[in-house]
Amino acid sequence: MIVVDGQSNERLVLDGGWLEKLRGGQSVTRTPASSFREAQWQELERRVRLFGREKEQLVQVTLVFEGGPFVGFITDAAKRPELEAIVDGLEAARSAA
Repeated sequence: MIVVDGQSNERLVLDGGWLEKLRGGQSVTRTPASSFREAQWQELERRVRLFGREKEQLVQVTLVFEGGPFVGFITDAAKRPELEAIVDGLEAARSAA
């Protein structure tokens, strides 16, 4: 099981053959890992405060599945290795199917 916490109280969980996105502890999306098609990555930067100089580095991944849904997820850039592990697990599940 791989778990990654993100922005807006969201969490991605890859558990066996399923990927689930949770928001506030409630399931938003649950889809078979074998239906994974691709991942689209984007690096983001945003201010911590509205008029402050301090910025935080984020990474956004959009996971595309056959027949939908699209699963968007944003987290700290430092957690990119965990997101890459989820994508690797999804690719492995697709190859096994």
